Amino acid sequence: MGLFGKKKKAWDEGRIQENKAKMRALFEQVVEDAAGYQLVYAYSSSVTTSNSILARKTTYTYTSLIVGFREADMSIVILQTTPELEGCSDPEIFRKGEIKKAKVVQGGFTIYHKGGLMAGYTQFYISDEYDDDNLFAYMRQSEEAAQWDIFWPKFCK
Repeated sequence: MGLFGKKKKAWDEGRIQENKAKMRALFEQVVEDAAGYQLVYAYSSSVTTSNSILARKTTYTYTSLIVGFREADMSIVILQTTPELEGCSDPEIFRKGEIKKAKVVQGGFTIYHKGGLMAGYTQFYISDEYDDDNLFAYMRQSEEAAQWDIFWPKFCK
């Protein structure tokens, strides 16, 4: 029993380990020297709003991400993937000395790209538990999220 008599969620550890193994395999396929990186599952979101005569429509789009981080060279590698962890994009690599800045903005980890005013930014969110099969990979990553929380402040300095 959990707090206030609520039942604690039963996690399928086999499924979680299988998803972590899929993440590692995808990461190692596209990233050189992938063995030195710690991995964490994350997501990004975008919101679009359109107005019509009768109604206003807001659309939320979620993207699953594999985030690799390594303290040795203070680098972050981000891969787009699917909730089923079936494939991934080419890596986007951020090194501490090659970015403008990094900070937390509205609860999201934000990396500002070097360049002029329109250089852009990358924002993502990390949680220690995901269980919505329609939007995210089934994942419980308490240790990985805790390691990320130690790494991020060092990367931001």
